Amino acid sequence: MTEQQLTQEQDRGLEPARYTRWNQVPWDWASKTQMARADLPREPGGPVRGYVAGRDFRERETEIALYAVAESKPTRASGGQLASADARRTATVRVCTDCGANCQLPLQEREGRHLCPMCWRIATVVDCQIELRERRAENAAWARSLLEAGALAIVWVDLLEAEPTASGRKRPPLAARVHAVDERGRRIMDVLIRLAGPRTQGAPEEAVAPEVGAAKLTRAFAGRRRVVWGPLRTVRERLGELGYPVDLGNLAPGLSTGWSRARRWSDDVVSRYAQWRGELNPATGELRTPWPPGTADRLWLCLTRMASSTDAGRPGVSSRVRREAGQQPLYGSVGSGEVTVAVTGPASAGVGLAEFLAAQGVLQPLSVVGPVPSREVPGACVTYMVGDGGVLVGQAVTVGGLGS
Repeated sequence: MTEQQLTQEQDRGLEPARYTRWNQVPWDWASKTQMARADLPREPGGPVRGYVAGRDFRERETEIALYAVAESKPTRASGGQLASADARRTATVRVCTDCGANCQLPLQEREGRHLCPMCWRIATVVDCQIELRERRAENAAWARSLLEAGALAIVWVDLLEAEPTASGRKRPPLAARVHAVDERGRRIMDVLIRLAGPRTQGAPEEAVAPEVGAAKLTRAFAGRRRVVWGPLRTVRERLGELGYPVDLGNLAPGLSTGWSRARRWSDDVVSRYAQWRGELNPATGELRTPWPPGTADRLWLCLTRMASSTDAGRPGVSSRVRREAGQQPLYGSVGSGEVTVAVTGPASAGVGLAEFLAAQGVLQPLSVVGPVPSREVPGACVTYMVGDGGVLVGQAVTVGGLGS
C-alpha cells in the first residue's frame, strides 16, 4: 500500500475489520506481539487495521489489535545483536520439521514436531481423513444392521413449494411426492399428495387428495422402521393441519432428528451419507455435501454400498479415538523421557517397525501417526511414533537387527 493509498483510506474513515479466527486474518497483518517475536522483529508504524478474537494471559476473551506489516518498521536491534540473540536462544524453533521452511515466527511443538502453518493444516486434514475412515466403518456397521433388522421403509420426499405472497410471506406447500422402498429395494409406495386446500391454485391435478394420501402413508409405514431423506415432517404436519393426521411409526435406530454439540458427526442419513463418501473440499478441508441420490431406490443403493464398505482409507489412529481412550492427543507435546521416531520409506516398513516396537513394549499406546506421503522423498511414506526413551535405548541392538 502506497502512502497516497493509505492517506485516501484514512480519509474515507474505514472502520477496522474484525475476525473471529486467526486463519481469517490476512498474511500481511500481524499483532504487536507477533511482530516482536519475528526473527527479524518489527514494530507497528501505522494505525490499527483490524481486530481478531483471542484471549489474554489470564485466559479472558479479548480482541487483539492487528497492524499492516507494510506500515511497520524494523526495531532498533542490529543484525549483530539479532545474531547474538539467536546464539543464546535454545527453546525457540523456527524451522518446520516436515518441510524445512525457515519461518519468521516461532513454531509450536506438536507431538515432537514443529510444524509451519501449512504443514499443520496438512496434518489436521490427514487426521480428518483418518477419522473419516474410522467413521466409515461405523456407518458401514450401522447400514448393515439397518438393512438386516427386518421391515424397513427407505423414504424420499420432494416438496412442491407455493410462491410467496406479494409481501414475501411464505405459503404452505402445494404438494409432496413420497417415494418409498423396503430393505430389499422393492417399491412400497410412490404417491403425489395434495397439501393445499381445494380452492388453492397451482397444485398438480394428478395429486391425490390429502385424505387419500394420509391413508396411503399410514398403510405404507405400518410396522416399519423408516429412514427418511427429505421434509417428511412437513408433509405430516401439513396433513394434520388439514385434518388428516398420520402415524408414521419410528425412526430407524441410530438416526437423530437434530445435531448435538457433544459429538463431531451428526447421525441423520444425509450426514452419514456425506461421511461415507468422505470427500473434503481441497480449498478448505471441510467435508463436502454430496449430490443427493434423488429417489428412494437410489438411496437404498447407497445404503447397500455403505453396508459393504471395506476398511479402505488413510491408516492411523485419529485424535478422536485418542481422546476417547484417554490417551495423549494426536498433536500434543512429547513428554519428558519420550522419543519421537520418524520412519521414511515404504508404508509397510513403518507399520512393521511400529508393530515390532509395540510387541517389545517400547511404543506409547496409540502413538503411531501415519503412514503419510513424504514431501521430501518422492514415492515414500513417513510413519511417526512415540516411544519410551529409556526402553528404546535399551532395545537399540535388538531393533538394529530387525532387518537381518
